[in-house]
Amino acid sequence: MRYLILFSWVICVGSFTDRTMAQSEKGLMGIPQEIDSDDYTGHFKNYKDDYFPKDAWRTDTPQSQGLDEEKLKDLIGKIRKGRILRPITSLAIVKNGYLIVNKKFGEYYGLEPHTLQSVTKSITGTLIGIAIQQGFIQDLDQKILDFFPEYQNIKNNDRSKKAMDLRHALNMRTGQAWTGERHLSPLNTYKGDKMKYVLDYEMETAPGKKWYYNSGIAILMGGLLQNATGMNTKDFAQQFLFTPLNIKSAQWSWGHRGIPHTGGGLFLNPGDLARIGYLYLKNGSWEGQQIFPEDWIHGLLTNAVPFVKKFHGSIHAGYGGMWWLLPFEKAKTKNTFAILMSYGHWGQFLFVVPKYDMVIVMTQNDSATYSEEIEPVSLFYSHLLPTVRE
Repeated sequence: MRYLILFSWVICVGSFTDRTMAQSEKGLMGIPQEIDSDDYTGHFKNYKDDYFPKDAWRTDTPQSQGLDEEKLKDLIGKIRKGRILRPITSLAIVKNGYLIVNKKFGEYYGLEPHTLQSVTKSITGTLIGIAIQQGFIQDLDQKILDFFPEYQNIKNNDRSKKAMDLRHALNMRTGQAWTGERHLSPLNTYKGDKMKYVLDYEMETAPGKKWYYNSGIAILMGGLLQNATGMNTKDFAQQFLFTPLNIKSAQWSWGHRGIPHTGGGLFLNPGDLARIGYLYLKNGSWEGQQIFPEDWIHGLLTNAVPFVKKFHGSIHAGYGGMWWLLPFEKAKTKNTFAILMSYGHWGQFLFVVPKYDMVIVMTQNDSATYSEEIEPVSLFYSHLLPTVRE
């Protein structure tokens, strides 16, 4: 079964292998990027309706919730005929708190935990926010090295490394010389202490200067959470995230010292992954409980790194809080990110669209080529957003 492969440590994050992505403070075109917080946060709000899914989502038809049912049927028909999204295993859409599309494809039946790959990173970032909400972490200004007192002889421990803080980590701007995901393979095969491996990594620049996609720092967050909370990170996630949201499908692959692989080792079924997106629509509030800080999304967006990657040559994406950030309009070049996207190898996706009160989940199997892996991003703009009747 290609949708559920429990790895012991090695989680493929091949989306970026040998596709180095670096981003300086000047942006892709060498022009300084000004971030307007109103532009970033305008579409995000705290929805006041009191619906929260229990054991299952409430359901409705797409048409009743304002979507063009014929366009959706045409899309699903093309998928079933193999004309688009050949490796797809599931498509789920939640609109206004209703599960309106819940389709499975191939051999996947929808209830089993599905590999999320690097979608895990967005949930890892969320766990950092939860640790702040619970008082285990003070704020994002805390220095990373302060969470690891067990390591007294860290290599390359210069002024830049001492300055690395949690905000740098969640935005992947630590200054480490992790210049692309080809650096992940040596970490995967390293037989020693993987946490120290990441902490020892040489520095290229001061934190906050460059952006590199860095799975090592996401893996390190698993150990940081364990040290900060005094709990196994798996147990922390279960108690403070999965149990409140009634998520029951969570499984982890294990990493170093029994710490779950927070860079790519989480497995959820599509319905449960949609709950994570719904939590963000609710600005972190769930049944009267604030799961992560109320200003978390505002901080995530206003401190984001603009324009770190182009998908399909024209879709500009930013990055913040271990989420990808997309503009509402495909060709938008101004920093008006209004969509959260979580993206994992082989084509695992979670889209959060506050303007439409909508969450979209797409998963694919491990046969996807790179072009097939990123195809859902293009399809999101070409086939899914246009189904909404404004």
